[in-house]
Amino acid sequence: MQNPRNTKIRKISLIGKGWSSYIWLAEAKTGAKKIRCVVKEVREKSPRKNLAEREGKFLKLANSASVGPKIILADEKNNFVAMEFIKGKSLLNWILESGEKNSQKISKKQLYYFIKELYKQLLALDSVHLSHNQLQVGKNILVQKNGRNYFPAIIDFEKATLKEKTKNIGQIESFLFYNPNGAVAKKVREILNVRLC
Repeated sequence: MQNPRNTKIRKISLIGKGWSSYIWLAEAKTGAKKIRCVVKEVREKSPRKNLAEREGKFLKLANSASVGPKIILADEKNNFVAMEFIKGKSLLNWILESGEKNSQKISKKQLYYFIKELYKQLLALDSVHLSHNQLQVGKNILVQKNGRNYFPAIIDFEKATLKEKTKNIGQIESFLFYNPNGAVAKKVREILNVRLC
């Protein structure tokens, strides 16, 4: 992805570290316009030398389906991707912390609305044949609050693949509902007042 607008990226602080990449809070400047963003760059010892090419391509495709943080820049020369900064808890923590100390309890209506919006995004990814492949434990889905409702933001498309038949919903259904011993599925069933047959 070229940089026709000559966007300048300034890293502010390291906010995450994965096996193959660093995650930075950063600032993107295009002309006089500045916005807060996230930069994902490959770690020096990582064998994944094409992170910017892969994640940039798949995030751009996800964006075409109105999914994921908006891509700002994929710099293949310096091997980093800059994208919209999304503030929110992971889906895993949001559900497990519901009703706990210092955390708001999720209502049945709020959870139902969130799941409906999540399924819309998963079906949108299916429509462009993009399989995320890392949704199973809820860490790559962030939860944002807008008014009384919560909305999903699917992140981290580094290990995504293109498939004729995708199963993005299948990747997360067990985690959310069907795992008989899963703490998240148990809490979801309690909030929605449903049980396994």
